[in-house]
Amino acid sequence: MQWAFLILALLAGLSELHTGTFYLAAIAAVAFLTFLLGFVLPDEALLMTFLGGLVVAVGLVWFIRRRFARRPGLRDLDLGQPVRVDAVEPATGRLVVRYRGTRWDAEMAAGAAPAPGAMARIVGHKGNCLRLAPLLEPPP
Repeated sequence: MQWAFLILALLAGLSELHTGTFYLAAIAAVAFLTFLLGFVLPDEALLMTFLGGLVVAVGLVWFIRRRFARRPGLRDLDLGQPVRVDAVEPATGRLVVRYRGTRWDAEMAAGAAPAPGAMARIVGHKGNCLRLAPLLEPPP
């Protein structure tokens, strides 16, 4: 019976490599641990050991993933970057800007839309739409 847990550990481990699911990694670890415990425990106790280990491991993975999900992510490197306004769409009032060599849709976070050719800075994102603020000119 313990060899079945080794096969389960290998299958779950290989599946985890293809999907990137931490839950499959927990299943693989518990199955391998159950395989190792099979050398000292009787076969009747292996299934209960495996099920108990699964409850603990999956709960632990769930807790860790939830805790790390609350941490702030990486800083958005686009914020504060200057963009050039290429056009203002008259129907929607959206701006067309040039940023990183690509055309982007944008809107002003506050204030009136600048004229084409003016510069602005990125203050946020709203989906694929950049949110802009007027670019403050440095004093002379």
